[in-house]
Amino acid sequence: MPLQDQDYLCGRCAGNPAADHGGISLDAMGLLVAAGESRRPTHPQPILRNRATGACSGITRCCSAQTRRSLTPSRLRRLIRGLVVSTLLGPLVALGAAPAGAKPVSMQFRFTPYLPAARDVDKVTTVPGVVELELNGVPMAEGPLEQKSALVMNHDAIGIEVFPALWLPASQLQPLLRRGHNLLRIRFTPKDGRVSYRSQFRWEVIDDAITTSTTAEGSEVTTNHAARGGEDREVRGAVRVQHAFQAPFAQVEPWHDAPAVNTLEPADRAAIMALISERASLFAPDFEAAHRFIANQPTDRGVTINVPEARRLRCLEAGYTIGVRVAAPTEADVRLITTDSPVLVARGTGELLFGGPHEPGMAERYEALPNDIGFCFMLTFNSLFPKQFLLVKGKDGQWQILP
Repeated sequence: MPLQDQDYLCGRCAGNPAADHGGISLDAMGLLVAAGESRRPTHPQPILRNRATGACSGITRCCSAQTRRSLTPSRLRRLIRGLVVSTLLGPLVALGAAPAGAKPVSMQFRFTPYLPAARDVDKVTTVPGVVELELNGVPMAEGPLEQKSALVMNHDAIGIEVFPALWLPASQLQPLLRRGHNLLRIRFTPKDGRVSYRSQFRWEVIDDAITTSTTAEGSEVTTNHAARGGEDREVRGAVRVQHAFQAPFAQVEPWHDAPAVNTLEPADRAAIMALISERASLFAPDFEAAHRFIANQPTDRGVTINVPEARRLRCLEAGYTIGVRVAAPTEADVRLITTDSPVLVARGTGELLFGGPHEPGMAERYEALPNDIGFCFMLTFNSLFPKQFLLVKGKDGQWQILP
């Protein structure tokens, strides 16, 4: 299947409800990328079907014609930024129970800050601001949330349920997600700290068994939600939440039992800078090294790039032709952040880890690219050069960048 805009988008629809209604998920902002063809999600996904009406919720909807639109950014700076946005995790409020013998296979989390509204409205306005996510002590993501119109999907015991502005499946928490105990800390800072708004969080555990129940109205509901919960609360200014949860389905990474790194020797810094420079060198003709690197990335994070189609479209070459270049940062331009864990965070002292051109007319040259090539370039470029790197030091003493 050709690597078209609609194919990218339908790949996200298959595993991302935000794609259908303008929300944002982690993959849409540059850390993870959508597949070049439609595919089944890595983990079983939520199913919630009302047999009386045939209505579906969760992420079972198909791609609509509305999703087959260009997602070409309006500015090249937005393309290169590669900001990663994640979601809020709130207090545990169980709304269901798993059937006997069922096993959890995934989770998903949703967050929307929105302006207060009456319970009978069908739309609300989200609050713009910045979301920061920390998982198991590691700063994992930071990025903007824009003001948008969000649909009111449902009413439940907590309040109205708003279509998520931010959506995060557990697969996109790898490789930091641990089997067993996990702790997330979230901070959302609104653009206008004087505004009162509602901070909405929803979470769901997804298991490997499907159950059917009957509502008070006599409708049959089929679901693989093992448990659900969340909160709605009115706040002003920044909201801070931390939440502990279990993830028995998480992968066990070789470095999970490595000792914490709290100090860095000159040799450590030199090794880390060498890895960053090596990554920068991938953006060079004939781009075979870059394509091989992308092809070797894990495919269990819910999203992948169709490398053969990226090669066919020559989208990296197209970006190079219009003048995009990648400059390896100097050590003075890199912040190395220890986390009291095996994981080290490498960020730029400015907005970006990797430098790039800001020549007059660059954005216009990018926007002149055909939509499929421009979108392909955005995805492949962001997969190579995210806003930050997570690194670990193996038991052999060698540093590596986590995929």
